[in-house]
Amino acid sequence: MSIVELFTIFKDIFLAGSAVTMAYVAYRGLEKWKSELAGKADFDVARNLIRSVYKLRNEIQSCRSLFVSAGEFPEGYRNGMAGLTNREKGDAWLYVYNNRWNPVFNAIQEFDVSTLEVEALWGRDAKEKTQALRQLAMRLRVAIDSFLRNEYSGNQDLANSDFDVRVRSDLNASGLKGDSLSPAIDSAIEEIEIMIRPHLKRDY
Repeated sequence: MSIVELFTIFKDIFLAGSAVTMAYVAYRGLEKWKSELAGKADFDVARNLIRSVYKLRNEIQSCRSLFVSAGEFPEGYRNGMAGLTNREKGDAWLYVYNNRWNPVFNAIQEFDVSTLEVEALWGRDAKEKTQALRQLAMRLRVAIDSFLRNEYSGNQDLANSDFDVRVRSDLNASGLKGDSLSPAIDSAIEEIEIMIRPHLKRDY
């Protein structure tokens, strides 16, 4: 076998080996790129979720504030409730709680978008963990509606019942023993934090 023939054989082997090596490198590069994309999507979803969680928490806290300033009431109601009809008192409180609830409602909408992303990326089990917080937000909405109905009825709707105690404790974040909504919200948020913590590590 001549030197030229040997050179041709070695050249073909080298080219074949190079092609295999390049294909392997390209495959590994594609896998790394896909992994980086998945990691970034994971991080972005986790970050969006926790932002929406904290925003919802803060808006709920504001809505449940014990202090109601005179400026929260509509014009004509800022000098007290004395002499007002039940309907007028109800209208005044409706105005207050509509303004307090609107930011909560907007935060719930953002939270719902984030939970859809969570379900798409992490599955239904992950979404179920987020729903506990949403249900607690709706529990506050029930308390608001019950309080307003009671105001319109001249404090006859609840009539010092056990439900009255529950409504008023849900309506206002007192931090006292009867306030069961505050620790429930904290617990729901903690569960979400535990779930997303591994996804916030940028190791890609």
